[in-house]
Amino acid sequence: MRTLTVRKGGTNFSLGWHRLNISDAKYGTYNDMKFLDIWFDGYPENFTMRVYEKRGKNGEEFAIGQIFRFANAGITEALEGPDNNVVVKIDDNASNLKGSHLNVYFHKDGDYVRALKQVAPTVFHNTAEEFTEDDVEYWKGRAEKYYLDYVKDSAHHTHSPNGTTSKTETVEETIPF
Repeated sequence: MRTLTVRKGGTNFSLGWHRLNISDAKYGTYNDMKFLDIWFDGYPENFTMRVYEKRGKNGEEFAIGQIFRFANAGITEALEGPDNNVVVKIDDNASNLKGSHLNVYFHKDGDYVRALKQVAPTVFHNTAEEFTEDDVEYWKGRAEKYYLDYVKDSAHHTHSPNGTTSKTETVEETIPF
């Protein structure tokens, strides 16, 4: 005897932006590079978004940190930093992402739909900052530019975790907070 759950309404894999709820997240390592896999409510287990750790010139990790920032997850403190910047302390335990929301861009990669690793926040306010509709649109525009510059025309090329393709394109190394 077995059971089978049939979802009503189906899963929306249409290309473009989706506001998604994070159902789970787990860290892993591939070729000595740390990554974060993220799953979303209403999507199958084999549909994940993988974000590899990246460090800026100052040594600070920003790619996974940006996921926590935009998901408004794990933020424990905001401190005044140099030059009117804010230093955000984040508890980056993957379980802190569960139940959080992100704007995620779906794109075509060969025969598959994939979640772009560059995301945008939703509208929210916390102790560190506030994201308005205009801010959300700004970050969506940044993600779309990343897609057009580094992903769209190279979808048929092999991507490596450090953001390069076989065309030797490189990903922007800093994302300002």
